[in-house]
Amino acid sequence: MRKLLVAGTVFAIGLSNAAVASDSSEIQQLKAMIEKMQQELQQVKAENQQLKQEIQELKGGVPVSVPKKKASFVSKTGKPVTFYGYFKIDASYSDSKAVGKDFILFALPENSNGAVLKEWFPYTINSNDNDFNINFKHSRFGLLIKTKENDYNIVGNFEFDFYGTLDDNDDNPNHAGIRVRKAWVQFGKDDWNIRAGLDWMLLTQLYPHLSNFPSGAMMGNIGYRIPQIRFTKLFKFDESKLTTQVAFDKVWGDPDPVMKPYLDTGANSGRPDVQGRIAYDFYAGGVKIHLGTIGHYGKEQVTLYGGDEQTLDTYSYGLEGAISPASWLEISGKIWKGKNLGGWYTGGIGQGVLFVYRKLDNTLQPTGDYYLKTKLVDETTTHDPVGLVDVQEIRAEGGWVEVTLKPQHGLVFHLGYGVDNPKDSDLQYNGLYPVLARLKNTMYYGNVFYKLTPSLGLMGEVLRVKTDYPEKDMYGDTYGDGTVNRFQGSILYFF
Repeated sequence: MRKLLVAGTVFAIGLSNAAVASDSSEIQQLKAMIEKMQQELQQVKAENQQLKQEIQELKGGVPVSVPKKKASFVSKTGKPVTFYGYFKIDASYSDSKAVGKDFILFALPENSNGAVLKEWFPYTINSNDNDFNINFKHSRFGLLIKTKENDYNIVGNFEFDFYGTLDDNDDNPNHAGIRVRKAWVQFGKDDWNIRAGLDWMLLTQLYPHLSNFPSGAMMGNIGYRIPQIRFTKLFKFDESKLTTQVAFDKVWGDPDPVMKPYLDTGANSGRPDVQGRIAYDFYAGGVKIHLGTIGHYGKEQVTLYGGDEQTLDTYSYGLEGAISPASWLEISGKIWKGKNLGGWYTGGIGQGVLFVYRKLDNTLQPTGDYYLKTKLVDETTTHDPVGLVDVQEIRAEGGWVEVTLKPQHGLVFHLGYGVDNPKDSDLQYNGLYPVLARLKNTMYYGNVFYKLTPSLGLMGEVLRVKTDYPEKDMYGDTYGDGTVNRFQGSILYFF
């Protein structure tokens, strides 16, 4: 009996020790699990804090100081560099001739019986002839660097595409040149920054969305990229933001026909162009609203025949706006007026100044500040020496409106209209119009973009451009208005 009690006691103690050992092991496992969960929770909290910071910085309009994604590579000085961009392959069909093959700026006249016009643009004799084109030039690549040093957010951006050319006459796609789109550096803090370099003008911070490369240039959307020094000051409130901006840039005038490329009318003025923009973003009844005012002022200087200098004004003023009554709908647009908006301001259908030259026989020949260098009177046909005797700034007005629809994630529709309308009387001299004077340019467009995968997108666009011309030019040549319908399909691969 005694042995039996001892054995039972030993067995009970063994069971108790085993249970204790088992409980101790489970407790250790539970402790390890709890510690792991605490570590993961701390990591989630840190990520949430970073996301909150980035959202606040984005609301304030200041680029985030910490890259959202892992950098593509590290520079020699240890800076994180993000390499980004997309390949864009465009196939387009146009039912009539237009200025531009890879893209459209305006339609050419439908017909002409004029010898001068035929020699300058031989294909306008049969402008209803169609075109088909495939190009890769809209592909884009860039480098973005973001750092934070001594409480300053510092950003650098370099971007390029393939719309450069080796020379004006080389149309071989294998010879396409690399063109710089952006090259700027910015530094600042939460509510202010300074940006210097090549970037978009303040005039075109809000723009229409077209697959046609110029995004409405000469069709109602003014502004382009230009070297500048820009100052931005933000005023942030609970659910609204006021953005004030001013920029000084190089007035991009026309090269002097004799001293080109060493002298242009913008640099010759000896002063910069000044741009300004004030934009207010807010919510009203749950509706997101953007309102802004834009403008610029600058001077150009030309040398008349005989050596006299004459100053030309260039200016614009306008309103921009956008309203989003729902997450899937936005209506945006811009209206503007101005004077001498040719060249890089892309207004007046590229006609900024009417130049008047005197030939050796003392007859006056008016011509315009045209695309394709047609402002140099008829030197291509007569080769007579000319002297600039008068200049006349051309006033213009226009704008655009666009409806954006996003019925589902990855699917976007755009429908839009734009118009650029120079003042007819400013395009005349002694009642005469220069060759190819463009009186009005109107666009209608619709496009759809669909993301087939997170990186692969498909886009289709229909664009109709109508360009009005005078019935008769200074030589008595007659030609009708031009209309072109362009159908474009694109494949985009983002990286």
